[in-house]
Amino acid sequence: MNQRVYIRTDGSTDIGLGHLVRCMSLAHMLKNDFSIHFFALEIPDSLKNEITQNGWEVNVVEKELDFVNELTGDEIVVLDGYQFDSDCQKQIKGKECKLVCIDDFHQGHFYADLVINHAPGVIKDDYEGEPYTKYLLGPDYALLRPEFLGSNSRAENNSKGIKYIFVCFGGSDNKNLTSKILSWLPSKNYSVTAVLGNAYLHQDELNKVIKKREDLKVIVKKSLSAKEMKLELEHSDFAIVPASGILFEVISTKLPAMSGYYIDNQKRIYDGFKALGCIIDAINFSKEHFHKAMHSIDDKSLALIRENQNRAIDGMSMNRINEEFKNLASICL
Repeated sequence: MNQRVYIRTDGSTDIGLGHLVRCMSLAHMLKNDFSIHFFALEIPDSLKNEITQNGWEVNVVEKELDFVNELTGDEIVVLDGYQFDSDCQKQIKGKECKLVCIDDFHQGHFYADLVINHAPGVIKDDYEGEPYTKYLLGPDYALLRPEFLGSNSRAENNSKGIKYIFVCFGGSDNKNLTSKILSWLPSKNYSVTAVLGNAYLHQDELNKVIKKREDLKVIVKKSLSAKEMKLELEHSDFAIVPASGILFEVISTKLPAMSGYYIDNQKRIYDGFKALGCIIDAINFSKEHFHKAMHSIDDKSLALIRENQNRAIDGMSMNRINEEFKNLASICL
C-alpha cells in the first residue's frame, strides 16, 4: 500500500518536541504500509535528520498555506498541534483529504475522520465532532516508539528499596526541573541517570548542582535513541518524569515512577495514570510535593504500581492504529 500520509506538526525549544516525537512514533507504526511525509514550520536539525534517516521526507514550509497547497485530496493528513482548530480542519477536509487529529484538550468541534488521544480516562462524550468522526482514545492507542511496543513485561524486581534513579524532563525542560530534582533528592547515595534532550539550555546550572551533590553519583546522557532509552529504563529501579510521552514509555517497561504535571497538556495524562494507580504523585513538582512523594515510597507501593502498569499498557497500540489507517486508505481508494 503506497497511500501517502502527510504529517503536519512542529517542534522547537519554545513549544517543546513532544508533538514531533509522537508523530515520529506514529510514522514508525505506519511505515510498512504507507508513504510518510512530514511538513513543519519549525523543526530542530537533529530531529529533521532523524526523520530523513528513517527514509521519510521532511518539508519545511514558510506558512500554513504552503502546506495546504500541497494537498491534492489523495492524502491522509495528520495534524498534531494546538493551532489546528475547527476552521483549519474544515479547510483540509474541503480538499477531500482524509484527516486525523492527534489531540490533548478535546476543545472545539472536530471535523477529522479520526481523533487520537492516548490519555487514560478520556471518553467519546468529552468530544464534539461530526457523525463520521471516530475516536481512538486511551492507552490502547498509545503513540509509542517501536522499542516500547509488543511484549514489554519486565522481570520482577525483587530488590528492596531504590538505588538507581532515572530522571528525564523531555527535549527542552524549560523549567529546568532536572537540576531542581537533583538538588532536592535526599542524601541516600543514589545513582542517578539524568537524560537531557536536544533543546536543553541549562547545562551550566546543572553542572553546579552536580558538583554540589557529592553524595549522589550522577551520570548525564543526552539525545538518547529509543533503544538506549529503553536500556536505561530497564537498568533503573525508579523513574522521575513528567506526565507526557516519556511517562507512557516508562509505564510500558513496568518501571515504577513519580510523575506530575506543570503545563496544561500534561494534566489529563497525569489525572488518568494517577487514577489507574500507575504513579507516585508529585502533583506539580514543587519542592514540597516532591519531598512528600519521596517519603510516600515503600516496597508495597512500588509493587502495586507495577501491577497497575501491567494492566494500563498492553503494547499492542501499533496494530490498532495501523488497522484504522488502512481502513481510511481503503476509503480513499
